Amino acid sequence: MRAEDIVWVRNNMLLLTTSRRYAVGELERIFSIYNNITGEKKKTTSCGRCIETVKKRIKLEYDKARD
Repeated sequence: MRAEDIVWVRNNMLLLTTSRRYAVGELERIFSIYNNITGEKKKTTSCGRCIETVKKRIKLEYDKARD
């Protein structure tokens, strides 16, 4: 996980731990971080299940990077 992604996740942890409506750019950033982590090219979507899966993976990688 890149250092700039770690800082963004730390500063925006509520986006990853709560269910909410996202502002313009938030989902794009979340999916960008996910794609950087996994090497996938997953497109931004409003699918609730997809977003939860992406957020879960980012939190997992963030926890690994902190340890």
